[in-house]
Amino acid sequence: MKKKLVSCLISFTLLSSLSTPLLAKAQENTGDIKGSLVIAGGGVGTSNHEIYEKFLSLAGGKEKAKVGIIPAASTTLQSSKKFKEDIVKYGLNSDSIKILPVSNHDFSDTQKDESTWKNQVNAKKLSRTIKGLTAVWFVGGDQTKIVDSLRQNNGSDSEALKAIWDIYRKGAVIGGTSAGAAIMSDVMITGGDSLGALKESIENKENKHVSENQQSKKEYEPLSVQKGLGFFQHGIIDQHMDERARLGRLAVAAYTSERDKEKNFAYGVDEDTAMVVNNKDQKIEVVGRSGVAVLDMSKAKLVSKQKARSGLENIKVSYLSPGDKINYHLKS
Repeated sequence: MKKKLVSCLISFTLLSSLSTPLLAKAQENTGDIKGSLVIAGGGVGTSNHEIYEKFLSLAGGKEKAKVGIIPAASTTLQSSKKFKEDIVKYGLNSDSIKILPVSNHDFSDTQKDESTWKNQVNAKKLSRTIKGLTAVWFVGGDQTKIVDSLRQNNGSDSEALKAIWDIYRKGAVIGGTSAGAAIMSDVMITGGDSLGALKESIENKENKHVSENQQSKKEYEPLSVQKGLGFFQHGIIDQHMDERARLGRLAVAAYTSERDKEKNFAYGVDEDTAMVVNNKDQKIEVVGRSGVAVLDMSKAKLVSKQKARSGLENIKVSYLSPGDKINYHLKS
């Protein structure tokens, strides 16, 4: 039976005025990109063969794929080792998988001090290793640690990040789950929840951000963002959508970020699900166990209701199910 794309119009009520838009500009002129993205919403189970097989297929197949795992988001190497074990179960030779030395902090489950890896991100040896890969996977954790690990103190790209961009442009697949999904867009959501996003103005990146791993004494956390890695250039990405009720925070992040006609859309990926981006065909496909919410912000507006209250209106929400495909050059 043919799947249907479900759409609806929604309105949000904000309890404070969003008067200062985030000035976030997409990465300049990255050139033609032949590679693909596998953006997973978190909680990917080992049995989810659709995601693993799609990732390996885009990487060249289990006979040819060469995968690098970036552990920077996590506090341990456990999730990186687990992902390696999983793709070995799906047929990739263990020798074709490398856990890359990319981190700005020490891991609690090793005797080494991985914080020294921060000094290696400009090393020629690491760049050569990355340029020999057909795929890179970012594990979950804290997305700010990924960005801080791959960018230099002045905000410029490290040689390792340049190498990742190089193979991505040439045809490699870049994948990630949870925090590894958050870094995919240029505007990266770093913390907060829907209630916090709707109650308070978005924090600019100069303000102290609230990590998703921090425990809150409030009943909500304000939304915070910073610049991501920009592999996906057609809107903002959020993850854990179904389990953590993040529709509100994604809408506010999208509304308060600078947009152009091709970036009117925001994408929220459910857990155990991946949004697969094929840059050659300019298509998005959903694989896995749940779906992807697509927010059309082109007609969204901030409407004053009464003193100290305002609302976001005219947001069109579509929901893509597994197997659905769309062209990412959507028209509002």
